[in-house]
Amino acid sequence: MNYSLDIDKKYFSTIGNFFSPIVLSSLEKNSYSSYFSEVCKTSGLLKNIDVSISLRDFLDTIFHFLLKNYRNEYIYKNIIANKILLGKHSLKSSQFLTEFRVGNNKADIIILNGTATVYEIKSEYDTFYRLKKQINSYSKAFEFVNIITSPSQIEKAFQELPENIGILSFTDRNTISTFRKPKSNLDNINLSLLFDSLRKDEYLQIIKTYYESIPNVPNTKIFEACKKLYWEIPLEKAVKLTNEILKKRNYSNYTIQNINKVPFSLVAYVLSLGNKRNRVENTLKILNKKLIEII
Repeated sequence: MNYSLDIDKKYFSTIGNFFSPIVLSSLEKNSYSSYFSEVCKTSGLLKNIDVSISLRDFLDTIFHFLLKNYRNEYIYKNIIANKILLGKHSLKSSQFLTEFRVGNNKADIIILNGTATVYEIKSEYDTFYRLKKQINSYSKAFEFVNIITSPSQIEKAFQELPENIGILSFTDRNTISTFRKPKSNLDNINLSLLFDSLRKDEYLQIIKTYYESIPNVPNTKIFEACKKLYWEIPLEKAVKLTNEILKKRNYSNYTIQNINKVPFSLVAYVLSLGNKRNRVENTLKILNKKLIEII
């Protein structure tokens, strides 16, 4: 379903926020979002679109409009989810993590399969101001690190990034082009930094798997006791165990079985819900409602 949308540029950013977790979770839980409704009405969108279409078709229409006119961070994330995760891997054997904390930074996307690969997004609306610190942090926690950016910033990426960092371009044809493949950071991984990124249940499981037990210490001392033991695991083994445990932040079987029912525009969002089956079910249900019922 194609619509020719005549929207003032000043609304591009606010329309892009339709794909933010706050707006989508509000639609999912309440069948309504005051932000969504207000922007639809004030931006002129409703003059261009038949309000009897489904929310599914509406969001796909908005996504493709943004793809041509305002490629924000979510557009990049969703293209990576569709073209790299679903295009090259399997949900049964791969994990898609977003906003993963590493030290003082959050990696945009990590894809885990046999190894761990970071994709840091720098869209045409982003600067490289913090990029070196971000890349340095991710390189100490994961084996492969990429930056994906716009064609206009490729030359700058080559100038500022070390040779071990992969450089990808989100092209004007909406494809992903590889300018430089990443090199392994395995020997440089800092187990202390990686450990600090884990949840308590995750590091306990790693320690129990490797040592067959967990330290018999008071709860207030369990973190430091486990961290000390984690440091003593051989590097490659610790990284392998960590990747395996992170892959268990998995999707429900329902998500895997129904991913083909998720509209192209919402693949990254649905995958970010992880194993929360109820939220995935609710999202798919609300997508079948007519736009007029929601606004």
